[in-house]
Amino acid sequence: MGFRLPGIVNAKRSLIRSLSSSSQTDDSKTLDIPKGYFAVDVGKSQKKRFLIPISYLNEPLFRDLLSQAEEEFG
Repeated sequence: MGFRLPGIVNAKRSLIRSLSSSSQTDDSKTLDIPKGYFAVDVGKSQKKRFLIPISYLNEPLFRDLLSQAEEEFG
């Protein structure tokens, strides 16, 4: 018997896709992320980084917010 968590799987897939396709990511930025968090960079010319607890991926409202941001901004 298993559990299906499509929201978490989709979020994980998008995070992996964004991390693998981002060639301009500085390695020092990635090392600054503490365990249990993921980074969200916001902005075009002036990027601001937010550290989000991974536990937020279990929240339906937060997953909806990420989906809306992905649809709007890619």
